[in-house]
Amino acid sequence: MVMFQKIWREMLNVLFPPLCVACRRKILGSAVCADCENSIELRSGFSCPECGRRLPEATRCHGKFILAAAASYQNEAVRELVHVLKYQNVKSALLPLAGIINEYLKKLSAGGGSAIGGKIQNFIIVPVPLYPKRERERGFNQAELIAGILNGKLGIAIQNDNLMRVRNTESQIKTKSYGEREKNVAGGFKVRRPMAVAGKNVILVDDVFTSGATMREAVRVLKEAGAKKIIGFVVAKA
Repeated sequence: MVMFQKIWREMLNVLFPPLCVACRRKILGSAVCADCENSIELRSGFSCPECGRRLPEATRCHGKFILAAAASYQNEAVRELVHVLKYQNVKSALLPLAGIINEYLKKLSAGGGSAIGGKIQNFIIVPVPLYPKRERERGFNQAELIAGILNGKLGIAIQNDNLMRVRNTESQIKTKSYGEREKNVAGGFKVRRPMAVAGKNVILVDDVFTSGATMREAVRVLKEAGAKKIIGFVVAKA
């Protein structure tokens, strides 16, 4: 049976060779070709989620969290990797995404941003949840997959089931303005066990930071539960 499956996969690869998600060239064993992967420019350091400037230059906003975004969503390879993982269940996209995250963490450490790697103690990783029905339909939560990559790199415990999505909100893609996005996610989250968050530093994980409305609402309820320092970690910032 195993031999048959192997032969079948090889036949499919010959008949329908895998293509790079960005440039559509034939590739072997990955979701993106080397040229497109090399086109990805990593960001460095942390930034302010309010004004977008790098920290510590942005000192006037006094936001409730800081943002760690590994790359730009404007890069086609990054955008397509996130898209095929999220909407087409292409799990091979996880390998290059893990590479992006790993290299970004190295840049953070080299640039003095190693707080995310453990200099500040008492961290937990919390993925932004999907509504249960949507997660069942999709089969997974992409934020949990990214959180798993961070866990493997940093060795920080994950709380997958503490932050809950309690309203089946519209996809943020369907909203037209920041006000609509903010209203759409208002009251959408709940912390199930506040004592497990109280006094902890949190790495809040999602795939993409666009307007920031979703992450801000999640930060709000985590702060109400007693979370201290919060770092919003995303693969890409739009």
